[in-house]
Amino acid sequence: MNLTLLIILLSLGGFSLAFYIRNHKTLKSERKLICPLNFDCDEVVHSPYSKFWGIPVEILGLLYYGLIIVSYTFLEISSSLATPTVIFILLGITIIAFMFSIYLTFIQAFNLKQWCTWCLISAGICAFIFFFALANSKFSIDYLLTEHRSFILILHLVGMALGLGGTTIADVIFMKSLKDYRISKIESDILGTLSQVIWFSLAVLILSGVGLYVPNSEYLMSLPKFWAKITIFLVILINGAALNLLIAPKLVKISFGGQRHETGGLKRRLRKWAFALGSVSLISWYSAFILGALKSVELGFFNILLIYLGVLMLGVLFSQLVEYWFKNS
Repeated sequence: MNLTLLIILLSLGGFSLAFYIRNHKTLKSERKLICPLNFDCDEVVHSPYSKFWGIPVEILGLLYYGLIIVSYTFLEISSSLATPTVIFILLGITIIAFMFSIYLTFIQAFNLKQWCTWCLISAGICAFIFFFALANSKFSIDYLLTEHRSFILILHLVGMALGLGGTTIADVIFMKSLKDYRISKIESDILGTLSQVIWFSLAVLILSGVGLYVPNSEYLMSLPKFWAKITIFLVILINGAALNLLIAPKLVKISFGGQRHETGGLKRRLRKWAFALGSVSLISWYSAFILGALKSVELGFFNILLIYLGVLMLGVLFSQLVEYWFKNS
């Protein structure tokens, strides 16, 4: 079957799903959203994670699927429009949508602990669209990435700037707000937005990093600096997931759940963890930035790693001293 037509049909299905969810939310019907998996779809589509940067996720879905429908319809009508730049942009959009759907599925599994059938179907559609778009390209990946290397490098720098700035601001607000174990509504909203900015920057860094790596894989794999950056980036991902999906939601729940007058026990442990993970996040982002800024590093991988771990230990120790000072101030 013609892959272009298959992409269009899948996009029409995704558009219909997004429209169905949007229509249900707009009408504010008393009837719950039908969920064939017997979970609570309403809880998912009305959760705080149902918006990204203030935009409802289903609206983003409508825009994405609509863009894919229109774009691939024009490509089907006129194959001459399938230039390297057009294909590169469309592949970029489809992989961003695919990664965003993985992020939303991750949120359902580990944060909401609730599933939405329609959201899972939409995630599957995003995956198929990406893989079919990749298979449908008449240009090789190496060629597309090499031709657009300057653009990919700019994206990588933008991702690093957003991640570094977002993490720095979030850590300052987080530590300041936790001094009295209370996170205000405004602080919670700001931290939520910053969290989305950081996750967005991580997605940009992953995509642009892969784009820079593939055409130069042999050379990059020979550099200790490259492996050190990969290790630090994995720490950023794991640490960020722990801080934003496990610790932060519990602290916010305590702040608004009527338990905020309890200053010991669980809240104290959560604050200690928050300070420790916050310091790991900040040090890791700046370490990745410094390594990326250096043209060459004479040290081997294990030497770089030892320096990084040493700075991490000092950072965590300092964060616990600050937490102890807050306790006694």
